[in-house]
Amino acid sequence: TWSIHMRSEITAKYEVLNRVGSGAYADVYRAIRLSDGASVALKEVHDSQSASREIEALRLLKGSRNVVVLHEFFWREDEDAVLVLEFLGTDLAAVIGEGDGVGVGEIKGWMVQALSAVDECHRNMIVHRDLKPSNFLVSDDGALKLADFGQV
Repeated sequence: TWSIHMRSEITAKYEVLNRVGSGAYADVYRAIRLSDGASVALKEVHDSQSASREIEALRLLKGSRNVVVLHEFFWREDEDAVLVLEFLGTDLAAVIGEGDGVGVGEIKGWMVQALSAVDECHRNMIVHRDLKPSNFLVSDDGALKLADFGQV
């Protein structure tokens, strides 16, 4: 497999900082977009079917308030797909696991946002087959964003 650090079309536009996650089908890196200094997530997907499903789902869900934003992607036949996503520093599993106690109001807000994301999926004929707290990313302002559409 190609290393994300060696792909000139990516390194010309992004400074790859560090790996922030790894799974069976993908690795996720935090990066800086060179044009404006914005933090982004670069998701290197090692399985072409997963990459295709995720790209198609995120294209259909573009503009959905509670779904992670796909900015662009890089994909050639002989390389892993790399999706450029908005960077969200934590997920719901981590927030819950912090053990600081979560109020009923906050839980209700998360439920509304999670259901909004699932509703958007279903309105677009997408079934997200991996709903779990770690696939709901949390923005700095507390908004939940559904991610990881590789198994739809």
